Amino acid sequence: MQLRAGVASDRGLVRPANEDSFFLRNGLYAVCDGMGGARGGEVASQMACLGLLALNPASAGPQDLRAAISNTNHAIVQRSVAEEHLVGMGTTLTTVLMRDGHLTLAHVGDSRAYLLHGGILTQLTEDHSWVGEMVRRGELTPAQAAVHPHRSVITRALGTDGELAPDLAEMPVMVGDRIVLCSDGLTGMVSDAEIAELLGRDEDPQRAAELLVKAALAGGGEDNVTVVVIDVLEAVGKSGDEPQEAPAPFADQILFGPSDRGGHGVAASHRGRRAGAAVRERLSRRSIPVVRPGGSAPEAETSPGVDASEAAMGHKPDPEPTPPAEPVAEPAAPLSAGHVSPAAATPTEAGISAEPEKKRKRRPRKSVIIVIAILVVVILAVGGFAVYNSTVYYVGVYIDGTVALYHGLPGSFLGIDLSTAVELSPVTYASLALHLQQRIDAHDLVSKEDGQLFLRTLSPQQ
Repeated sequence: MQLRAGVASDRGLVRPANEDSFFLRNGLYAVCDGMGGARGGEVASQMACLGLLALNPASAGPQDLRAAISNTNHAIVQRSVAEEHLVGMGTTLTTVLMRDGHLTLAHVGDSRAYLLHGGILTQLTEDHSWVGEMVRRGELTPAQAAVHPHRSVITRALGTDGELAPDLAEMPVMVGDRIVLCSDGLTGMVSDAEIAELLGRDEDPQRAAELLVKAALAGGGEDNVTVVVIDVLEAVGKSGDEPQEAPAPFADQILFGPSDRGGHGVAASHRGRRAGAAVRERLSRRSIPVVRPGGSAPEAETSPGVDASEAAMGHKPDPEPTPPAEPVAEPAAPLSAGHVSPAAATPTEAGISAEPEKKRKRRPRKSVIIVIAILVVVILAVGGFAVYNSTVYYVGVYIDGTVALYHGLPGSFLGIDLSTAVELSPVTYASLALHLQQRIDAHDLVSKEDGQLFLRTLSPQQ
């Protein structure tokens, strides 16, 4: 099976950094869209892509793909719990495994996969989002969902649930088929009709990917945008043939990125031994989760002496500063006969002035110790509050009047909200019975599972 692929990624015109990640290896391709803050989203999407390194596209099957995704999901959950600054991180994952004229698709979240066949574009995935589910229930049209204020609320993502099942699908592919994987930074800015038209403009998958990214930027560039385009040049070879990149001699390639998450126009073509070797060399220096189908969760491997988080970001630790040399005091001149030291000339004055001088030297040190102690207490208190706040949920009313599950505590502190809505219900507060309204008004703290169960029980009440 011969394939040719291209990829382009950009942070967009609004976001400060690119939280998307992509993975390209002959026969295995993926796009991930991270969430949970600039650092958390980036880490989660990287982990999801790197988890695919455990798979051999020449022999892997649907269950191997499912196992790798499950292991990676557990690894993201564990790291989110272990590292406070990564609490709440997660990522979408849309990946295709292509072998022997067939495509295996695995999907979690609202990134998408498309098939362009005979000039007709077909969406292969269903969005795991709140508005996506409303469209499937017939409560919204696709046009309404595209502009809905809650269109970014996703209902399934890696790292948000310990037991997560991706959507899996298999289908045949033919020569001339073009597969597209993309984050919602493309589909939120460019319509399906425009995507189909742009894909038909250029036969080169790299230029096609770049055209789509440029169209997303021209449409507003409100989010990170990543596009992978895969062309099927030869669908079926001998049974068991390894998927090959065109030209065939460059079969063992890996592309992982983007490398510049703060820049624009990040693009790379999946071709050439040199590019693949360079990426593998960079990957060997990063913190790479080792995932084996059916095995244990990924573990980070880093070089000795390098912090894991810095290694994952490709940063080297700064060398320890060399302390400045101590100044050498000049020896005091010996007192000659008849010479009287100024300090000895007025012992009373000297005694009075010397003691306050010592006290003045001690006071700054005491002040520093007191300040440090106060800071430690504040940090411990804030840290304890943050840990507690990250484990509690409550049911409240969203700004549009619907009932929602919130992560955190009710209220705000110094103008900062202590909670965020994580799941929305189509049920409005005003439509509920009085006893249910009173229960919501109480803002009782609950577990995530109990809160989700309460939202589900509200549906028949409307």
